[in-house]
Amino acid sequence: MLTTKEAAEILGVSARRVNALIEAGALRAERLGRSWAVDENSVRQRAASERLRGRPSDRSGEVAHRARYTLMCRDHEVIGFTYDFRSGAVADLKPLDGIAWKPLGIGRLDKTPNRYDFAEWLRNRAIPGMRPNLPVALRDLMVRTPSALMFASWGLSLSDPYWFRPEGAPAQWADVNYFDNGYEEAFGDLMLAGESPKAARVASADRSELPGRGPAITHSPDTATNGMLSKTWVRRRGVDYLIKGGTGNENREPYNERLATRLLERLLDLDEFVPYTVIERHGRAYSSCANMAGPDTELIPAQDVLTAFAITEGRDLHAGYLRALEDLGVENARQLIDKMIVVDHLMANFDRHTHNFGLLRNAETLDGYRVAPLFDHGCGFYSRATTAELEARPCVWESHPFREYPSQQLALVDDISWYDPSALEGFLDEIAEVLGENPEIDERFIAAVQKQTARQIRAVSDLAAERGVVSAGW
Repeated sequence: MLTTKEAAEILGVSARRVNALIEAGALRAERLGRSWAVDENSVRQRAASERLRGRPSDRSGEVAHRARYTLMCRDHEVIGFTYDFRSGAVADLKPLDGIAWKPLGIGRLDKTPNRYDFAEWLRNRAIPGMRPNLPVALRDLMVRTPSALMFASWGLSLSDPYWFRPEGAPAQWADVNYFDNGYEEAFGDLMLAGESPKAARVASADRSELPGRGPAITHSPDTATNGMLSKTWVRRRGVDYLIKGGTGNENREPYNERLATRLLERLLDLDEFVPYTVIERHGRAYSSCANMAGPDTELIPAQDVLTAFAITEGRDLHAGYLRALEDLGVENARQLIDKMIVVDHLMANFDRHTHNFGLLRNAETLDGYRVAPLFDHGCGFYSRATTAELEARPCVWESHPFREYPSQQLALVDDISWYDPSALEGFLDEIAEVLGENPEIDERFIAAVQKQTARQIRAVSDLAAERGVVSAGW
């Protein structure tokens, strides 16, 4: 164990900075009276990490808001590029020896990436501008844009092996990736709750002068996690969990995730979906699920597959996506997509967009493509409807991603032999059980959701009857 003074000398910072890092959870320590005994291993790990962060060279006349990076896939050097933090533009793009490891989402699979496709991929990787509490985070961390915030953490993620190595930094994947080295969680508190005394103390303790970089508290996978809802990653007992919030005072989405899990447990195999639980944090309910990716497993959004195979809006995304999966050698793809369409119909999920379903593959060997387990169901079960709307008439939503109307999308299903309507017996009671845990919704709304869901179950069972899978009137 070290004193705070000894830890400060190793890290090259002030004792005040060490205290701030301890309070933020970035250094392990034990309280001894009024002082801290700091874990030496955590100090030396952080010192090594800080050395690997690197510093851009001070070239006379160079524009301060630009920096040179290498897009890395693990330890493969994929693309060299210059990033402009003001405009978000990419320049001086140079394919490197590891270009085979480029993300599927950067342009067509058979083409050399261009700077426009790369800039779009970077933009989609960052926190979207509409994320709750983002303005507070940018202000407190003295960072101008979500992309700059992402670059402050080198673009490291818990969904894939891609990262941005600054020019001149001798960093390696084993030293920087979050899967093996962990990460700071204080930024997540800032993004979930909108305020964090710990974040403020750490931020005020040390301000980096690098272009686009904030304080070390931004060393977080949250900065490269997209999606509109508030969310954060946490590590508990060696497992990474994504914690995700809901919207408005009724906060329906976390309970919908749990209810969707109950539905999927009845119909699908356990490896075909990600289970969610509901937890409480900061006095509010959130959904929680374990990470499906890992240091050797990459999550590929469906949008990246569509981009790689040049399947654009205006074409038949359903047919094109299935052809792309066939070309990639994905087994059982048609049935698994059919299952996604059916369960989304049952829960009236209007938000199955091309960034919340996709594939998994081996990140090093670039093979072993398979359909990723289903995740992200918070917009199911009429999360945006009012009680009056649900009581007045059958609810019709705009479906995604393959057809606009739910009935048209359901008609795309080719294989429904797996569907067993008897597995849904008693599910309406589970709706009451799970949604009843939300103190902000009443029994009228729950009853309306039960009625609408019963109608959706009948629609799917009628389709199964038409296909001769079950008897009419099961």
